[in-house]
Amino acid sequence: MRTGLSLIVIACVGCGAPQRDEGGGGDDAPGVDSAVGGECADGTELVYTIDQFNNKLSTFDPSTKTFHDLGSLTCPVTLGGTPFSMSVDRAGNAWVLYNNGELFKVGIQGLGCVKLNWTPPSGLKVFGMGFSTEMAGGDAESLFIGGGLTQTQTSYLLARVDPTTMTGTTFGSQPQLPEMTGNGNAELWGFMPEATTARVVQFDKTTGAVIKTYMQPTLGGTNAYAFAHWGGDYWVFLQRNAETNTTVYQVNGMTGAITSMTSAPGHTVVGAGVSTCAPVILL
Repeated sequence: MRTGLSLIVIACVGCGAPQRDEGGGGDDAPGVDSAVGGECADGTELVYTIDQFNNKLSTFDPSTKTFHDLGSLTCPVTLGGTPFSMSVDRAGNAWVLYNNGELFKVGIQGLGCVKLNWTPPSGLKVFGMGFSTEMAGGDAESLFIGGGLTQTQTSYLLARVDPTTMTGTTFGSQPQLPEMTGNGNAELWGFMPEATTARVVQFDKTTGAVIKTYMQPTLGGTNAYAFAHWGGDYWVFLQRNAETNTTVYQVNGMTGAITSMTSAPGHTVVGAGVSTCAPVILL
């Protein structure tokens, strides 16, 4: 929290004027834009979250550490499916994965849903995901996913998905199912919540190798978790088995230290989506 007359200056790599739908843009449902990459749509500077049991989509503003509920999704999910993970693209679409493997694009303006009929690489059914730009400051982006057929495997694949063609290519593996986030600096990060070795890591986008690690021993053992990059820091949304709601942990992007904790009553967050339009530093 900032008090007094402090001024927050947001530096957003790759941000441009809000994208406008001038008709003929290929929208498939209200608020869903078929565009890929390009300028930043309204609202894509925030973090978006999805709750597990009530399909509630919310914004989370890290500058004030506050949630704003937008509504519950009514996507035509197969009976019994619940949200599992989420990311957000530059055009203003939340990509919401359900635990039965169904993937939807949801307009953050209007909450219209479009089911994506695609074949995930190597049969990945459940996965964490995040968009990352192809180059720092660029507006072309790819979707990165990490997961497998189940949540109880001994190894999980990492893959890059072309959001235009929905074709995917695997490029590495990890021993833990990661939640993932990218940014406008062309980086890819993950949170892996093992009980004794929980950590925030940076992935090499070519090999899948871990190239930087921030150990987080106090964040191990989870019931529901999600992860996002914003303003140079990392935001872990975590609810342990004995807890009744999510707590948001702010992890310093330079040191890995936890600098704040924010309780989120009424939320069980399983997906946190942030676009590559979100700020990468705060000055």
